[in-house]
Amino acid sequence: MKNLSNILAVSFKSILKNKRRNIFTMIGIIIGIAAVITIMSLGNGFKKTAADEFSDSGAGKNSAIISFMTSNGEGAKENPFTQQDIDIVKQMNGVSDAKIKENEDTGYSAKMTNSQKKGDISILKKATMDNPEKGPGFDSDDNELHKKVVTVDDKIAKDVFNKDAIGKTLYIDGQGFEVVGIANDAMNPSAVNMPSKTFDQYMGDLNQDFPSLQLTVADDADKKDVANKVADELNKKGSGVGDGNYSYNDTEEMMKGINKVFDGITYFVAAVAGISLFIAGIGVMNVMYISVTERTEEIAIRRAFGAKARDIELQFLIESVVLCVIGGLIGLILGILIGSLVDAVTPDYIKSVVSLGSVVIAVGVSMLIGIVFGWIPARAAAKKELIDIIK
Repeated sequence: MKNLSNILAVSFKSILKNKRRNIFTMIGIIIGIAAVITIMSLGNGFKKTAADEFSDSGAGKNSAIISFMTSNGEGAKENPFTQQDIDIVKQMNGVSDAKIKENEDTGYSAKMTNSQKKGDISILKKATMDNPEKGPGFDSDDNELHKKVVTVDDKIAKDVFNKDAIGKTLYIDGQGFEVVGIANDAMNPSAVNMPSKTFDQYMGDLNQDFPSLQLTVADDADKKDVANKVADELNKKGSGVGDGNYSYNDTEEMMKGINKVFDGITYFVAAVAGISLFIAGIGVMNVMYISVTERTEEIAIRRAFGAKARDIELQFLIESVVLCVIGGLIGLILGILIGSLVDAVTPDYIKSVVSLGSVVIAVGVSMLIGIVFGWIPARAAAKKELIDIIK
């Protein structure tokens, strides 16, 4: 251990003695490691985001989603998951719980019943809508008080109120709601935003166009087997029989497939970025050869004092590894900072996740480069005999 500490001390002194040359040598390693870490952290971030999304949609370990699709592919006119259907499902073996799953981005179908305009609308449940394009909107207090207020889009404001909607009353299924704002949603035309608790109190019998049933499967049960049995049972006794079909899609398997694609893309791009590491390794080998040539006198003195060939070889090999590991650690930090910067610039789209595996790869690859590309110069130094140096 004492000998190793001496070798490390000599290695650091040698590196610091030629700081400028060694810094330029490390640049390739720094860039390569930083690129690999950035790519892997972004790839891990994409995987985590996808996993979270699939978890919300029923890809959890004990969660499964039963969906319903009408024969014509349109939205369901009647709720295919009634309380009776839910009770049937709860009694099945392997099912711990069952409930209607709500999709926050999907509206609830309703009828607009104003005398001057009637038609279909889509109601979106919101906790707050305090920043509409026009009008005051509604806040959390309005939600808690179950106030009968809504915001409408430009189409409804034009068709029903001749563009003068603020303060007017919109009738939905015969019930009046005050219009407190104009807010457009490109994904949901004819959309009405309503406080979620107001909706639960006054519009609770409405259903989404494409409802689904979320199952909680017992720990000792096979999720896929239980979910398929539930779908089969609903296709026999469900309220939607005759209008469409109940089915279970294994989103967990889909998530695994997507993760494999992400992994493949990540590793391929990381391998391309790793080419710079090979070039950096050539640079390390070149610098170590120069170091061996410059330190011929030092090698001679050490051999004169009894140093063996393996001692000389170990000295130069450790110097190569130390040089590469320092570059790798700097690259690791730089890669994490770049990933964090991408997070800050695109917070809603890209997340970076630095895993322990990425850190191990950064340090491990740096050490491997030091060993592989430092071994040949180290061997060359070890083969120098005292008598040959004197000659």
